[in-house]
Amino acid sequence: MKLKHLLRYPFDIRLAEEHLASPSKVKMPTDETTIGIDLYSDQLLFDGGRHLTCLAALAGKIGSQVTLRCSRVLLAAIAHKPHGGRFLSMPHVNWIDPQATFPLQSLVLLDTDGGQADRVLNRQRTVAMLIGRDPVDKTLVMPYPMHPQQIADAVTACDDTLRRRIKAGIFFAGNQNRRYGRDSMHHEFGVLSRLEILSTLRSHFDVRIATRDSDGRDDQIVLRDSASDPIAAKDWMNTIAAHQFFLCCPGASQPVCHNAIEAMSVGTIPILEYADRFHPELIDGVNAICFRGRKGLVAAIRRIDSMPPEKRARLSRNVCQHYDEHLDGARFLKRLRDELNTDFVDQVSMPFHNRNFYSKSAPPSGRVPQGHRRAA
Repeated sequence: MKLKHLLRYPFDIRLAEEHLASPSKVKMPTDETTIGIDLYSDQLLFDGGRHLTCLAALAGKIGSQVTLRCSRVLLAAIAHKPHGGRFLSMPHVNWIDPQATFPLQSLVLLDTDGGQADRVLNRQRTVAMLIGRDPVDKTLVMPYPMHPQQIADAVTACDDTLRRRIKAGIFFAGNQNRRYGRDSMHHEFGVLSRLEILSTLRSHFDVRIATRDSDGRDDQIVLRDSASDPIAAKDWMNTIAAHQFFLCCPGASQPVCHNAIEAMSVGTIPILEYADRFHPELIDGVNAICFRGRKGLVAAIRRIDSMPPEKRARLSRNVCQHYDEHLDGARFLKRLRDELNTDFVDQVSMPFHNRNFYSKSAPPSGRVPQGHRRAA
């Protein structure tokens, strides 16, 4: 455990206890399998603990309790994260210490730090989370999640009302500060940074740039800075759904950003340079508009300009279908939870970061050998 976690422990553990004692805590009326999250390291706390919170939000969507098992020091570290308090305060989330056992009917998600042998698992089905940059061959790949606020609070992603909305124009909203212009996008992933994409559009399509909304105009390109002109979470999905195309600019440390998933859930067509980061890969002209480099971006916008309405409508339908089949996080977790064949999967790749937390040569496994149990 990192020294900073230990130094902050006295304050953060009190914060964790307050969140876990939230008055909103209620036992969810469900007979479904519990989702256990068994943590041995702080690997899942990157990005402010957002992806840990997303896991819990998705479990709530499918009616599962979440039982977190970790040390008190790690529990305190979770509470310190921007999204950690929300995670611990969720009504269906509870914590147990490392010596306690999960409910018998549990799907237990393990981080990959090893050391699992010093905790009790009573034949629960286990899945190792391979957290990192690259998916591991022959594993299921967890879809990149929406922002936890949208998972928990937004209208149902496949709500036909949003998908049927009249859509027009190209839209982007997101932070535009300097960290989104780092050279790491070039060096590590071979794609343009967010700021390079935005500057390219401003230099080639200046008269078409707007900063608020498209006003129903197909020729508008809306580039909205969320730092100076934020969109309330409750309005986010409606705002995306009003536009026909979403400019999927990279995040700060790796290309995929949650807003690409949110856009696709309502049938807004992604414009992006990292189709290969999706699993299965997005296809240009079928369920995405793909480009490569600055010239490719300019050419993509011009292709959109000449695209007939019927092709746009077909693209949007294909985007919805791809989301439903491959990117719906709740559907993915439900499949993982409800699969009765225990050999179905014991590893899940989570390529959400800019580096791997596991060895690609020998990725760890969550499998508990038949007839064995890990002892305390």
